[in-house]
Amino acid sequence: MTEKRWIVLILALFILLGTIYAVTTPVFEASDELWHYPMVRHLADGNPLPVQVFDPALAGPWNQEASQPPLYYYLAAGLTFWIDTSDMEVVRWLNPHVDNGIITADGNNNLAIHNPAWSRLQGTLLAVRIVRLFSVLLGAATVYLTYRIGREAVPDRLEIGLGAAAVNAFMPMFIFISGAVNNDNLAIPLASLALLLLIRMISVQCSVLSGQWSVV
Repeated sequence: MTEKRWIVLILALFILLGTIYAVTTPVFEASDELWHYPMVRHLADGNPLPVQVFDPALAGPWNQEASQPPLYYYLAAGLTFWIDTSDMEVVRWLNPHVDNGIITADGNNNLAIHNPAWSRLQGTLLAVRIVRLFSVLLGAATVYLTYRIGREAVPDRLEIGLGAAAVNAFMPMFIFISGAVNNDNLAIPLASLALLLLIRMISVQCSVLSGQWSVV
């Protein structure tokens, strides 16, 4: 296959796997989603950024996530502001008996309590899944930028760029986070883009210096 077909295949498989995670993982069971989504909803309702407090007991349902860069939350809010999420306090039903991060005999590791009667296609459950799909696309951007970084850093080794992209695309934890409401999903492609631009700047500077030395 050609290089273009390889990267398209890798991206397509990643989006497929990420979408499966986004659709099948119960809402609020992904890493820190319990706190990330309330921040999205807060902004989607037209509220300003929350005032930060030092006492965790006084923090809102977003906990410490409100102190982080808000761009991801604003973008996610822009995608879901039209959805009535007044049911969030009901759907975000915290499990008081969860053994979070601890392996126990009873295996009570659900962060939230889920009612099978709740519809996935309305309210908070719909909003969360829309933001999750947005996150999958951001994850795909990371995979592509990883490929570009490899091609830029080692231009004569096609397998480096494709291999690096594949490692990212098929890493289970990366797929899992990419299918969740989590601001890491925007931070990673932005950092990858910054790295790519830095590599290009260095390459251009090296080419210019090489040309100057040739003239001398």
